[in-house]
Amino acid sequence: MLRALLVDDEVNNLESLAFLLENDCVGIKVAGKTTNAREARIWLSANQVDVVFLDINMPGEDGFQLLNSLPTRDFKIIFVTAYNEYAMQAIKASALDYILKPVNIDELQLSIEKLKDSLQNSSALQQEKQVLEQFLSQLGKSKQPQKIALPHLGGISFIEVEQIVSLQADSNYTIIHLHSMQKMVISKTLKDFEDLLDANHFARIHKSYIVNLSYIKEYSTIDGGIVKMTDGNQWSVSRRQLDNFLEKMKLASLMFEK
Repeated sequence: MLRALLVDDEVNNLESLAFLLENDCVGIKVAGKTTNAREARIWLSANQVDVVFLDINMPGEDGFQLLNSLPTRDFKIIFVTAYNEYAMQAIKASALDYILKPVNIDELQLSIEKLKDSLQNSSALQQEKQVLEQFLSQLGKSKQPQKIALPHLGGISFIEVEQIVSLQADSNYTIIHLHSMQKMVISKTLKDFEDLLDANHFARIHKSYIVNLSYIKEYSTIDGGIVKMTDGNQWSVSRRQLDNFLEKMKLASLMFEK
């Protein structure tokens, strides 16, 4: 019996996929379900699986970042995602299996059969591991755009992404705090910016704030948790976002072991 871990930030998708695997697919068992990269990393450190069904586009760390953070990857990966066509082409080129959302049972059953064949062929499995390593390596080398286009009433401003210190929600607008101490009010929601900015460098710490990790001066546990920025602003960290924020800071900083 093959063991599977399911990783998806949308609980409905997670439960739906688990139901299909357990009721309509032969020879596979759902051993675990997690809703983010951090949970998946902890789960995998204590458990073994044959396959991970992995969503790509998740808040905080995406599926690719999760894979890059793992010391070993002794399992097959099947991406289950609504990701855009460009990413799908990249995955196809790397010979990695994937299923588009919403999941079609015929495609899922076909993937399970391909999985079984792959696991029985040690040379094919090793080749897939090498292809995955190469794919993730190339993905890590790809550069994010250096500028961001910010639409406003008078036109569009092109700002260096690294100049953004933090972003603050203001109803359906976002206030951007720049390194130059200037502010810009943009008619886009904070969620729009969360989806656009590189999750390796920016963190959503509250429903009202996104911060650039490079400009964090201090994290204080006073008053429930406050992030102090280099420009003097201080933003609250919500309990919901705290673990994700601390995990990102751990990856972005040199830290002493406990």
